[in-house]
Amino acid sequence: MSLMLKLLMIWISSVVFVFAGTNSNAGTAKQQIQKFLNTSIKANKNIKVLRFKIAKVVTLKDVPGWKAYILTINIKLLKQKGRVITIKDALFSNGKYISRSFVDLKTKKKLKDSLLRNFMPNANSSYYDKEHLLYGSSNAKYKVLVFSDPQCPFCIEFVPGLMKFVKKHKQNFALYYYHLPLSIHPTSATIVKAEIFAENKGDKNIAQKVYSVDFDTKTNDAKTVLAKFNKEMKTNIIMADIKSKKVLNRYNEDLQRAGQLMVNGTPTVFINGKYDAGRVEISKLMKKYK
Repeated sequence: MSLMLKLLMIWISSVVFVFAGTNSNAGTAKQQIQKFLNTSIKANKNIKVLRFKIAKVVTLKDVPGWKAYILTINIKLLKQKGRVITIKDALFSNGKYISRSFVDLKTKKKLKDSLLRNFMPNANSSYYDKEHLLYGSSNAKYKVLVFSDPQCPFCIEFVPGLMKFVKKHKQNFALYYYHLPLSIHPTSATIVKAEIFAENKGDKNIAQKVYSVDFDTKTNDAKTVLAKFNKEMKTNIIMADIKSKKVLNRYNEDLQRAGQLMVNGTPTVFINGKYDAGRVEISKLMKKYK
């Protein structure tokens, strides 16, 4: 699930009246939105908004009189040792009203997705390394990069199917897997560290197996979560293993690489380096090759 959505919903509703009077010019509207955000952003106890800016203003050809304001927001995750993430989002305004989104009635697609796709960084070749290659060949036509949290319900629904698909079509697809445990799933950090340890021991299928287990633990205590992991995965991993330098280096590297690509929700997919908003392109390819 998108962490961005959960974080941003705390400070803006779907449609908010913000400007009085007639439409303002672009410069004034931008200033008004800046002022609105300054007074409206409120972080919950788990986060702190460090900085935000309006990075770009885009005139909407299909929505006369409205403009899109592309936002860059830096947020500190207080429960993840002060980890800082960068979020891209967009607001829409006609100088009198603000809206979070427009949806095409025919295609059901969100205008925001297509806009943000143009502002997401590309994943360069360094992301497609041997360490993160889960299935397929590095010479495959389609190199699929996925950031995932094993406790995210949307990942549980999508990622195992993607793994099975790539394993079946190794001649054309390669899957590069990055761990991105979200703070909204407190058991994920321990699960991911145990998963990384098992991967380092040669169990490449551990990532897929984890998605088939219900880790409905009532606590985020690492020892309790690890005991559940060992029972379900038939492993014998101890606390010292998941605290090892090698495991923590991989864990932190995946988080850092997600941040560099402004990835803050799961599952997030890139195909041949390009961000696949809404996983539209990978869904088309899976349908085509099936």
